[in-house]
Amino acid sequence: MDHHCPWINICCGHLNHAKFTYFLFFAPIGCMHATFILIASTYRALYRPYYMYYGTGHEPLVELGLYGFLICMFALGLAIGVIIAVGMLLCIQVRSMIRNETGIESWIKDKAFYRARGPEEPEEFIYPYNVGRWKNLRQVITWSGIPVSDGVNWEVRDGCDQYTLTVEQIKQKEDKKDRSIAYAIREAYSGSILPVTKGCKVCCCVPFSDEPRIPTEIGDKVLVTRWKRHWLYGEKVTTSDKLKGKNRIRGWFPRRCAVEVICDNGMFPHDTKKDA
Repeated sequence: MDHHCPWINICCGHLNHAKFTYFLFFAPIGCMHATFILIASTYRALYRPYYMYYGTGHEPLVELGLYGFLICMFALGLAIGVIIAVGMLLCIQVRSMIRNETGIESWIKDKAFYRARGPEEPEEFIYPYNVGRWKNLRQVITWSGIPVSDGVNWEVRDGCDQYTLTVEQIKQKEDKKDRSIAYAIREAYSGSILPVTKGCKVCCCVPFSDEPRIPTEIGDKVLVTRWKRHWLYGEKVTTSDKLKGKNRIRGWFPRRCAVEVICDNGMFPHDTKKDA
């Protein structure tokens, strides 16, 4: 899956990536056609008296009232907006196909180049699915619209296998957990999207994300991995086996509700990491 598109109300991924790209291509083409017609028609309407008195009599005449003119201007603005916005999305999708990577894979690849590598790892990360621009395009763009791969097994570069990117992602998550900082909750938080009791700055600077908010109680411990000025993202520390694994409690909470936990030696609490 590459992303969820709210405009067509469906996720764009392996099976419909080509059709989604066709949609992004033909939508601006149709709007460009509408733009030319609207501009020509409006021009004829504005200069209608000129064509009536000085024309040859064979020119098509267009008559627009005030409301018709306003509607044409509104439609022209929408058409130009779609050309710009959807055209930019088309460029992003074409670049994605040329590189043979989704948005998530792009994030993993970018972080892989800056991650400190262990002695048993290759010196440089090789993205496994980039087999050349032309081959990358041919895997998505086909006459039938059905991609070449089955969505599970992919053609990869020499020296890589089907799990190269998965292993890299797991190592990045391990590094992320090692960099996490323990925070202790000092103010309760209900998990509200707009916590008005936490101040205007907290309400006005909420994270623009569909990730959940986690309710907290005084005394809770949270492993924080992401920071914003007024919000923190982390995972609740729990000793219950039922809440480990897939049922981990992760999300955003106001920064003012927590205080960083620092041991005497300045290191991350070992027992907290072990519980996480």
